[in-house]
Amino acid sequence: MSATAITLRVPATSANLGAGFDCLGLALDMFASVTVTFCEAEQPPTEDVGEKMVLTAIRKAYARLGKPMPPGVRVRYQVEIPLGRGLGASAVARAAGVLAVNEFERGPFDEQAMLDLVSELEGHGDNACPALFGGLQVCVQGSDGHYVRVPGRYPSDAHIALLIPDHSMPTKEARKALPDVYAKADVVHNIGRAALFVAAMAAGRMEVLAEATDDRVHQRQRASLFPPLFDIFAAARGAGAWAAWLSGAGSSVAAICPEGPARAVANAMLACARSAGYDGRALVTRIAREGATVSKVELVEG
Repeated sequence: MSATAITLRVPATSANLGAGFDCLGLALDMFASVTVTFCEAEQPPTEDVGEKMVLTAIRKAYARLGKPMPPGVRVRYQVEIPLGRGLGASAVARAAGVLAVNEFERGPFDEQAMLDLVSELEGHGDNACPALFGGLQVCVQGSDGHYVRVPGRYPSDAHIALLIPDHSMPTKEARKALPDVYAKADVVHNIGRAALFVAAMAAGRMEVLAEATDDRVHQRQRASLFPPLFDIFAAARGAGAWAAWLSGAGSSVAAICPEGPARAVANAMLACARSAGYDGRALVTRIAREGATVSKVELVEG
């Protein structure tokens, strides 16, 4: 029995970018490979968390189409993007599932439908949007329920140094650290700095990014779950970064910097984390221009 195997290539992401809580995100030049196989024979259930998220997205996509999901769907999730580290692993899985259905069903979803569906699964568009479309993205849910996105300009030579701690910060736990009510001064502070970030990136005014990433809505609160956070920010800037932020809900930290000091920035963040008792790994990447793509479609034995 033949089956159709569809392989998707999806980038990791970094969201919030300091003050742009739930609305700013960028794609990272770190790609996951997810293969979804559609066949008739029923498949045993998987215990892999990432594979379960892909299957949930597939199920939701078929529900949106008003069609039954094929009885035999299996997923192979080849990914170096760890869960619970703020690098968009869930958005990778959900984007892959929706794109796989769109390819298998010969394109029933346009870009807007895919953005809406993946963002709904995520709860917001800050990771979903760059995972789908790449680059720097501003994404909000409109008053009509649909998600609105505008890609932002950014310097092509900017590098992103990453600290990926072994310490996990699941999104649900990180959200619990946030208050239900904020002071007006803090809201005004963040609105201005989120706007400043987008403008500074477009204009190449990298020297103002430290101010543009100064957040009052989520980073101070989440530092209770990762105490060395602000020391790591300082270490990144001291080694030559323009700015650093908690990536998504954490625990990863991203620092934007020139190419020259990028490795030193990554190493400085790792050294700071280790001095506080948190191990992990550091690496250097860039902003990915390309979002999720279908990289291969093949017939295989079911």
